[in-house]
Amino acid sequence: MIRMPTPFTPERMQHLKWALMGLTISWTLAALLACSSPPTNGQPKLYEQLGGPSGIEVVVDRTLDRMTSDPRTKRSFKGIKMPYLKKSVAAYVCQIADGPCNYEGETMAHAHAQSDITASEYDLMVSALREELDRAGVSEGAKNELLRRLAPTRRDIVKAP
Repeated sequence: MIRMPTPFTPERMQHLKWALMGLTISWTLAALLACSSPPTNGQPKLYEQLGGPSGIEVVVDRTLDRMTSDPRTKRSFKGIKMPYLKKSVAAYVCQIADGPCNYEGETMAHAHAQSDITASEYDLMVSALREELDRAGVSEGAKNELLRRLAPTRRDIVKAP
């Protein structure tokens, strides 16, 4: 004997319709979430405006090269392994600019606890960073946003008047 499937009653049809609609909505949301990124008001993320991780590395390298050769700031870098410092600072800048980098270094306060960095040395570093961002063609808005995000580090880095 051949058994016929149970006929679809209006109640079963309604249940099936809702189940299919739920699946469709779930798949649509999953697809949208997988393809979307946080809204940026049509602007690229800050790290992209800075040239991505490689652009950030160039700016950091040039800035630190200037600081290590400037007679007013070079004392702060004596004994520092510059390749490691450059990589670490670039990762820090990339991370705070919402980039894909992962900074694994010390806190700014701990890293600079024994360095006796003066306010004028810090200001020279910011000035050099501004100039290197300009040299890299970074927009005024992106430059100002990065400096705004870096500003709180001043209280952790500056230890001497």
